[in-house]
Amino acid sequence: MEFTSYVRLTVFQPGLAPQNLALPAGVITLGRANDCTVPIKDRFLSRRHAEIVHDDDDGWLLRDCGSVNGTLLNGLRVVDPRPLRPGDRIGLGDSEVVFNAGDDTTSHIVAVESSSHATNLTVAVDVDERGGERTQILNALAVEFLADRPMAELFDFILDRVNDLLKPSRVGIATMGRGRMQFDDLKLRRMSAEHPTELRISRTLLQEVVEGRKVVSFFDSAGDQRVANADSIIAQQIRSAVCAPLVVGDDVLGVLYLDFVGAAGAVTENDVRLVAQIARFAAVTLERTRLREEALAKAKIDEELRTAYVIQSRLLPAALPAIDGYRFAGVNRPCKTVSGDYYDVVVRPDGRIYFVIADVSGKGITAALIMSSVATAFNIFTRGDPTPADLVREINATLAPKTSPSKFVTLFAGVLDPARGVVDFANGGHVPPLVIGANGVQTLKSTDMVVGLFAHAMYRNQSVALAPGDSLVMFTDGVTEAENAAEEQLGLEPVAEMLRTMHGRDAARILEAIDERVLTHTGAVPAGDDVTMLAVTRVATTFNPPSRPSSSAVPPNTNPVSTSAGSPFTTYGLRRHCSRASVMIVACCGKAVRKWMCLTLPFVSMVMRSGMRLNLCSASSGSTRYSTFAPVA
Repeated sequence: MEFTSYVRLTVFQPGLAPQNLALPAGVITLGRANDCTVPIKDRFLSRRHAEIVHDDDDGWLLRDCGSVNGTLLNGLRVVDPRPLRPGDRIGLGDSEVVFNAGDDTTSHIVAVESSSHATNLTVAVDVDERGGERTQILNALAVEFLADRPMAELFDFILDRVNDLLKPSRVGIATMGRGRMQFDDLKLRRMSAEHPTELRISRTLLQEVVEGRKVVSFFDSAGDQRVANADSIIAQQIRSAVCAPLVVGDDVLGVLYLDFVGAAGAVTENDVRLVAQIARFAAVTLERTRLREEALAKAKIDEELRTAYVIQSRLLPAALPAIDGYRFAGVNRPCKTVSGDYYDVVVRPDGRIYFVIADVSGKGITAALIMSSVATAFNIFTRGDPTPADLVREINATLAPKTSPSKFVTLFAGVLDPARGVVDFANGGHVPPLVIGANGVQTLKSTDMVVGLFAHAMYRNQSVALAPGDSLVMFTDGVTEAENAAEEQLGLEPVAEMLRTMHGRDAARILEAIDERVLTHTGAVPAGDDVTMLAVTRVATTFNPPSRPSSSAVPPNTNPVSTSAGSPFTTYGLRRHCSRASVMIVACCGKAVRKWMCLTLPFVSMVMRSGMRLNLCSASSGSTRYSTFAPVA
């Protein structure tokens, strides 16, 4: 039985280096399960997500296995089996697989079944060669192998040295794949273009080399007829050959192979021992080079992630705005270097406050890129002072045409009117926010379609009022889906139950309490998702007015501002002269005090009458500041 068809796959997973695989023909399964041919750790994949199969008539085909989130081929959803061509990109959740079919003209090793095994010489891989010319050759090789070379050049270097020393018809080096009888990469050097590019080696022979960690050779120096008739082991034209394992510790990295075809020559026992030593040098050098290149690649990825983190951190608010009568607090804690979560607070010129919290499906770089689009869209569209429903609709219409079907955003956006304490909001599939009130915790369960899937999705405006001491608390599913060692999720109800006693508490303290509850639940289990929280508390303020002032108690004009008689005394005027939460207005006509009133935010408007003088008194931390307003005739 021969396996001459094979496929090469490059697997890209978030946060991991690309993985190159060479797999034989058959059914290649892709999914989250460990028993898949290519297991991919991606939470958006089904256990058996998709298959790559080889058909004698149609070639390689991609087939979706009824996955929940679907399979994409070059950006298009796979419904029926689709033919695969070199360079095709298979989208699986946050991961991607690049397909490259094997080419019959490309050098590769073929393992064939055989019942004949004519081994003339077997040598242990730890054989030591001392004295004479071989020692000098090995010493020179050892020095050359110490030099650092890129992996692509290292293969050529090893083949050049074997070719210079032994002059074989063919020499090849191959690294092992996931299966012990599969190879990821093969480099073959031929003395003549007439020599075949395919190495046909006994499967049992490979097992003896790989499992037994032995150098196995076949040579016909005495005209051994057993070898001449062993065409099931090596093709009939091969006179002698050597196959040596590349061993580092307990791991076999691959094999080093050379042969002589026809009358080109023959391998000797000393040649076998030399090949064994070269294989030892090559294995150590290959492993050292692999580790060095992986470290360099990881360092490059880490540097790029650090840069991405810096850029992303600038998209999140460095500090939340200070609003009279309200306290905002926000937290973003990514489980990786960068996050797919987002929150922001924007104050508009009319005093209204827009805020948003969002969670992009998935984690890592892909989610962070989509998050940056959400941040840009939010900051642009809020400039038009839209309703929350229109804001979410505009963000959805922007994202949907540009994101894959497996990517979406859950989003909660609102606008706070500080004068009324009313929050208008729209929910695009996000975790239900909680309102902490004097009578308990209210869950805002009503929600609409997630953002980024359907361009024409519609969203509803909803509203909730915040009384003094009330808080609106929002968070991503990194809170509710936090898992402990038993893989039990925290859930929404335990968080709501904990918050029942926190009415009147500051927003920052509320988020600290939630964070502590999450950490208590998860224990030592690492976070599996980003955690982002946003809260706003309406401050409960009280103002005790002083006793009614007499005419002599009217303060001097320290900050006079005039306005026309009959015009409204505006909220803007009050804010400009007093930024504190509590004020007292004293209305005077001549020297007699006519009336006084106590106001707390939000401010109201008053009408100035001719002859009226208003004295504004703001009290804070025991000090008093006065301003006098008088109409212009």
